[in-house]
Amino acid sequence: MTGEDTGHRTDGYRRTRRGRTRRNFLRLAGAGTLGTGLAVGATEVGAAATGIPTPWLQREGNLLVDDTGERVTLRGVNVVAPGRANQNHWRRPVPETIDHATDPERDWYARVIRVPIQPGGVTGSNDEEPDSVAFTRSELETYCADLLDPVVEKCAERGVYCILDYHRHKTDDYTRPELHDELTLFWETVAPRYADQSHVLYEVYNEPIGPYVGDGQNDDRGLLHDDAEDTWLNWRETAQPWVDTIRDAASDNIVLIGSPRWSQWTWWAPNNEFSGDNLAYVGHVYTHEGLRPLSKYFGEPAAEVPVFMSEFGYQNERHDGAPVPPFLKGTTSTAGAEFEQFFADHDHIHWQAWCFDHSWAPPMFEFDDATHEWTIQGGEDYQGVFFRDLLKELKDTNVPGGTDLDPIEGTVPADRDGDGLHEDFNGNGDLDFPDVNRFFQHTDASAVQDHVGAYDFTGDGTVDMQDVLALFEAV
Repeated sequence: MTGEDTGHRTDGYRRTRRGRTRRNFLRLAGAGTLGTGLAVGATEVGAAATGIPTPWLQREGNLLVDDTGERVTLRGVNVVAPGRANQNHWRRPVPETIDHATDPERDWYARVIRVPIQPGGVTGSNDEEPDSVAFTRSELETYCADLLDPVVEKCAERGVYCILDYHRHKTDDYTRPELHDELTLFWETVAPRYADQSHVLYEVYNEPIGPYVGDGQNDDRGLLHDDAEDTWLNWRETAQPWVDTIRDAASDNIVLIGSPRWSQWTWWAPNNEFSGDNLAYVGHVYTHEGLRPLSKYFGEPAAEVPVFMSEFGYQNERHDGAPVPPFLKGTTSTAGAEFEQFFADHDHIHWQAWCFDHSWAPPMFEFDDATHEWTIQGGEDYQGVFFRDLLKELKDTNVPGGTDLDPIEGTVPADRDGDGLHEDFNGNGDLDFPDVNRFFQHTDASAVQDHVGAYDFTGDGTVDMQDVLALFEAV
């Protein structure tokens, strides 16, 4: 049992022993003369102590790479919309949920959080899909200040990327003029607000529905129909101005683009790409039989363009006994194993499982009305344990600033808690003074300086004596 319902811990390197002095450090490190770098005051480790470095990402072909050119794959979870969480006494604020989803002590290692922003939530309405235009600029600015800013800041604090998703999913016709006005207003306001933050990505429109070939016929084969390309071209013509609005205001943030029929037409993305830099494409799929094999509908486009599976999941039962919709129904040994194999075969595809919640289906948790505790769900019928364990297994795979390290004195420093920082220099499983000594002796070595993200304990983008002091303070 992993303590899913325990309180939040104090994070990583912030648990320091203040009573130790630099004189003690000099003696214990056995370093002789440490130089002037230690004469300045000790500095706390940077804010990303529980997560990973979050540098700017760029597209290269079908991949995203970090600022060193290394491939990055973002894996994580969806949370509930901040406005919806704020409306219900039995939901906690989204920043607390992000704490949970990135907490190594509860075995959670989300490296990206997808944040749905519902139009009704901007005004505090219970209407998920109000008629366009759903809000005013003033209402949206208030929403950002009160609810969205704390979420973005929490993601930065926890060292995790953040996808801001404009979350309409029931509007039948994405070509309506008033909807264009709403999307334009939204991105004119939101895109510049976070344009300088490297950990923020933008998802243009969660799930456009129609028009599409086969609309109203419940026929998944329409996606590969002879006329299906016209659907994609119509979607591109409609959505390109929204992409342009984002890119004009935010030149560097990755932009994610969905597709018609609830973002299931990903297959068409490479054929007629949108215009712009640093674009990626979205796929949503649960247990839909018509969208199998996954390698066809989502793997094939991922060979040419970056693909984010920003919604997927399964459940086989509901605690209230109600039937599970066919497109969500699946077991861990079937649907779970299928998703796992798909992501193993296409390990450059980015994924965010739906949903890190106890209500939005398929959920990962059960909620106790009496105690308000969240209990993770697992076994054959529920996905929570399965995706938690998969995220833990992949926590260091294709993340920025901490993989493929060089050995130091014959040992590759280890990341003891999955935060992307490699503090165990002697590989004995503990953080102790010999680790500090070895780090000090090799601070300027290429084995360290070529992998700044793995040893930047102060979070300032460099590795120097301040980082040695920060590691010392953490012992």
